[in-house]
Amino acid sequence: MERLVLGLVAQVVTAEPHDAGRPLLQRAAGAVRAYVRDPILRRVAGVGTLGAGLGAVVVLAMPGRGSVLGGSGVPMAWLVPGLVVLTCLAEITVVRLRHGEAVEELSLYEAALIIDVLLLPPRHALLAAVAGLVLATLVQRRPAVKAAFNLGTYTAAVSVLILLVHLMGGAAGTVTAPVLAGVLAGTLAFTAVNLCCLAQILGFINGVAPWTVIRSEARLSLYMAVGTMATGLTTTVIALHAPLLLPFMAMPALAVTYAYRAAAREADERARSACLLQLSHALAEREDVVRQFLVLVREAFDADVGVIAVSETGPALSVAAAEPSAVQAGPLPAYLAPWRDADAPVQLTENLPAGLRHVVIVPVEGAGRRLGMAAFASRSRRRISTGDVTLLASLGNALAVAMRGAEHLERLTEERSKLQAVVEQSAEGIMVIGAGGLVQVWNQALTDFVGTPAAEATGRPVGELLDVPAEEERELLLPVSVDVPRVATELTIRRSDGEERRLRLAHSAIFAADELVRDVVVISDLTREYRTERLKSDFIAMVSHELRTPLTPIMGYVDLLRTRGERMTPQKRLDALTLIGDRAAHLSRLVEDLLLASRFGDNPDEASLQVNTATHDLVAIVRQAVEDLRSDRVVLSAPEEAWLARCDSGRTVQVLTNLIGNGLKYSADDRTVEVSMRRDDRILHVDVRDRGRGIPSDSLEKVFEKFHRVEDPMTMSTSGTGIGLFIARQLARAMGGDVTLESTINVGSRFTLALPAEGPEPPGPRS
Repeated sequence: MERLVLGLVAQVVTAEPHDAGRPLLQRAAGAVRAYVRDPILRRVAGVGTLGAGLGAVVVLAMPGRGSVLGGSGVPMAWLVPGLVVLTCLAEITVVRLRHGEAVEELSLYEAALIIDVLLLPPRHALLAAVAGLVLATLVQRRPAVKAAFNLGTYTAAVSVLILLVHLMGGAAGTVTAPVLAGVLAGTLAFTAVNLCCLAQILGFINGVAPWTVIRSEARLSLYMAVGTMATGLTTTVIALHAPLLLPFMAMPALAVTYAYRAAAREADERARSACLLQLSHALAEREDVVRQFLVLVREAFDADVGVIAVSETGPALSVAAAEPSAVQAGPLPAYLAPWRDADAPVQLTENLPAGLRHVVIVPVEGAGRRLGMAAFASRSRRRISTGDVTLLASLGNALAVAMRGAEHLERLTEERSKLQAVVEQSAEGIMVIGAGGLVQVWNQALTDFVGTPAAEATGRPVGELLDVPAEEERELLLPVSVDVPRVATELTIRRSDGEERRLRLAHSAIFAADELVRDVVVISDLTREYRTERLKSDFIAMVSHELRTPLTPIMGYVDLLRTRGERMTPQKRLDALTLIGDRAAHLSRLVEDLLLASRFGDNPDEASLQVNTATHDLVAIVRQAVEDLRSDRVVLSAPEEAWLARCDSGRTVQVLTNLIGNGLKYSADDRTVEVSMRRDDRILHVDVRDRGRGIPSDSLEKVFEKFHRVEDPMTMSTSGTGIGLFIARQLARAMGGDVTLESTINVGSRFTLALPAEGPEPPGPRS
C-alpha cells in the first residue's frame, strides 16, 4: 500500500514537461481519477465512508447523553486528553501478525476503547478514540493509505460499540447486568466490523475470498475480543473504586500482550511452514530452483529484500517485499560484494544502505562445492534469531544440493536423449527384454523389420510379437543363461503382410541372483543377404541349365560329324549343321541377354541403353515378330491400316518376341497364344494372352526382376534365364512405354506392351 500512496503523491507533486502549465488541482484530480480505479483504494474509500456515516449517527443521535459510569472525579477538560494519550499508547503497543503478504497489527487499542466508552459521553468517547488513533499514526509514521483504512475501520467499529453500550446499558453510573451485556455485545460487534473490513483487504492481497479470511481468523479474534474487554472493563472499575490497585492491572495487560505475541509467533510459524513446504517441493522438482528459493525464503523469514548470486559471471537476482514475485536481475549490491566468498553465515548491522537495519548472509554450498551466496535484509529493528540463521544456512546447503542435482539431471536427460536418438535412428533393430520375456524397448528399425509399432509391442511377450512357437521360444528368443550371457541366433519370421524376413538376434543379457534382469537384443535384417545368396545359387543353377541345353546338341552333332560325317548323306550333314547353327544362335542370344542385363543395376539408367526412337508402323512390327517365331500356335488379330508409334523397331521386335515366346513356353502344346492390338487415347497397346498355368498375385511384379523365376531353378520344367521380362520392361520404358501383366492362376496371363502413338489418332478399336 505504500507503493500506491507514493505513486499518488508523485503524480500530484511532480509535473512532466508537458504538464508544467496545468494547475496543481487539475494534476491532483487526474491522479485521483487514475488511482480510483485501483481496487485497494476503492475498498479503503468504502471503509472510510462507512466510518463517517456511523460516526455521524453517534454524534447526531446522542447529543445529550452522559457517561455510562460516572464518578471518576476528574474534570472533563483533563479526562479527555488523558484518555486520548492512553488510547494512543495502547495503539502504539503493537504486535504484528502476518497474513501471507499482508501484516495485521494487534494492540491494546480495544481495551482503551472500553475505558473511553464507559467513562466518557458518546461524543467525547468517539473523539478520544479517533484522536488517539490519529496521534498514534503520526507517531509511527504509518503510510497514508494504511492510516486512512485504519481510521475508517476503527471509526465504524467504535461507533457500533458506543451505540450498543448506550442503547443496552444506558447511563447506569455503575456496572449492572445491562451494562455488562452492552459492553459484551458492543465488543463483539466491534470485532465483527473490524474483521469484515480487514478481510476485504487481506482477501484481495492474498488472492482469496474474504469469507475465507473471516473463517480462519474468527476464533483468534473472538478470544482477543473477550481478553481486551475483560482488561478494559476491569481497569475501569478499579480506576473508579480502588485507584491504588491500578498498577496491578499491568499484569492482565501484559498477559493479553503475551497472548498477542504468541498468536503472532504461531501465525509466523504457520506462514513459514507453508513457504518452506513450497520450497521443499520446488527443490524436489528442480525447476527454476534459484528463483523459487529467493522468493519463498524471503517470504518465510519476512525479509524486506532478498538477493542471491550463484554464478561468478552471471547477474545477481533480487526480490523486494513491495513486489514479492518480481525477481530482478542485476549486479550484486556493493555492500554485499565483500561477503561473496564468505564460508559461514554473516550478520551485518553497519554500513548498510538507507532504510536497511539488518542483513543476514549465508553461503550456498554443498558436498564440498561452493556455488555462491544468499542475503536477506530487513528494515525493522528485529534481529533474526540464531535459530533462524542456522535454518537459513541449512536452506542454502539444500539449494546447493538441489542445483547440483538439477545439473546431474540435465546431463542425465541430455545423455538419455542422445541414447534415445541412437536407438531410434539406428539401422539395426534394438529390443530390450525384461523379466518374464516382456518387451521394454522396441525401436523404429525393428518396427520396419517386423511391422509392429512400438506402442503395440511394449509390454507384450516377445514370442507373441515374433510369432515363434512356445516350445521354440526359449531356444530362439531367450537362449541366454548365467554362464552364456551373450548369444547370437537366427530365425525366419513372417510379417503381418505375409512377407518373410530372416533376422539375426545378438543377445547381451544381465542376470542378478540367477534371474534375468534384462536382455538387450540387437537385431539385423539378413533378408537381403539371404535373397542375394539364393539369387546367386539360382543364377548358377539357371545359367548352368540354360548353357547346357544348347551346348549338348552342339557337342553331340560336332562329335557325330567328326566321326561319321563322311558316311552321312549331304542332307543329313546339312540338317546337323543347321541345328548346330540354331543352337549356337540360341547360345549367342543367351549370352547377349546376360550382357545386356549386366548393364542394369538395381535402379537402371535408361539413358545407358542404345535405343534409337523414330516413327514406325507398330502393326508391321507386330507381324514381323509373329513371323519370326514361325509358330502356328500364335493367333494374330491386327488392323489392316498402319498404326504409327514412337519406338525403336528392332528393340520393339525384341520385346514382342520375348513376350510371345514366353507365352508359348509356359502354355501347353495344344494351347494358342493370342496377340491383339488396341489403343487408349495417345497410347498403343499390344496384348499377348496365353492359356498357361498363371502367375501368383505376389509374383506379378517380381517376374520383372532380374533373374527371377516363378519355378524353383532346381526342379524347373521350362527353360529360361529369368531376364527376358526384365529386359523387355527396361527396353519398353527406355522407349517411353511400359510392359504390364495381368494373370489368374489356372486361367492364364496377359502381357501388354504400351507405346506412345505418333501423328494423328489412328482409326481402330478402342480398349
